[in-house]
Amino acid sequence: MMITPAQAYWNQRHALARSRDRVEMVARCINRFSDLSLFQWAQLMAMALEFQPDLILELGRLKGNSTCAFTEAANLLAPHITRVLSICDSADWDAETRPRLEKILPPKWFEPMTIQKTDILTFDFSRALAGANRVLVFWDAHGFDVAECILGEVVPLIAKRPHLVIMHDMSDARYAGSNEYHGFGLWNGTNAGERRMRLGNIDSAVAQAISILDFTTRNKLTLDSADHSYHTEFTTDQRAEMEKLLGEMFSLAGHWFWFSLNEHSGPYTFPG
Repeated sequence: MMITPAQAYWNQRHALARSRDRVEMVARCINRFSDLSLFQWAQLMAMALEFQPDLILELGRLKGNSTCAFTEAANLLAPHITRVLSICDSADWDAETRPRLEKILPPKWFEPMTIQKTDILTFDFSRALAGANRVLVFWDAHGFDVAECILGEVVPLIAKRPHLVIMHDMSDARYAGSNEYHGFGLWNGTNAGERRMRLGNIDSAVAQAISILDFTTRNKLTLDSADHSYHTEFTTDQRAEMEKLLGEMFSLAGHWFWFSLNEHSGPYTFPG
């Protein structure tokens, strides 16, 4: 049975509450809430805790908010079992983030993570994924070339294993965003700009949203949002308890989508 974001959020609420002080401390230290809100930290951690992967593959890191969210989850699960592999060409982690965090976190906390400063397009995913049994992919790197690499190389490698693919920078138009153009022209292929596009329920400014919708449609996969899960699955009493327990780490907003080929046995088609 496939887990849902709401199920994970609810089931892991007490674990999240126990980590709340450390999560808030680390997030303040990184100080890039525009990249990942506190509630998104909690939501990503909940999915990792519920799914219990032995490998979390992060594609795109920048300052390392999600890197830390997943590393905290790995520490809560079993750091000798759950690994976090973060791949990005940004130097921010080594230059800025890790030196700050080393002042407030013990060395053991960093043990589950492997940081790779490299190009996603040339990385050897076959070798990196060898031996992994349950894989959670967090896709936060932009562009059609990256999308082709992930959907044409990474996803085929994990198709027959238990896996989840979570994608950031995509909002659910049923719950967020605006129908207005606000004076801007049409979205024209730029990433993370002020112009946005609407594709069905998807509201996004990043190019890979098109590739993801194309891929999931061709393969008859459900592409759905965390927002929809939270808005439709929580009862009023559950919402109240989560708000009281988690504070800023709880929200019905998510601004991320997800899919899994585990939804059906195929056949699948992948881009070259």
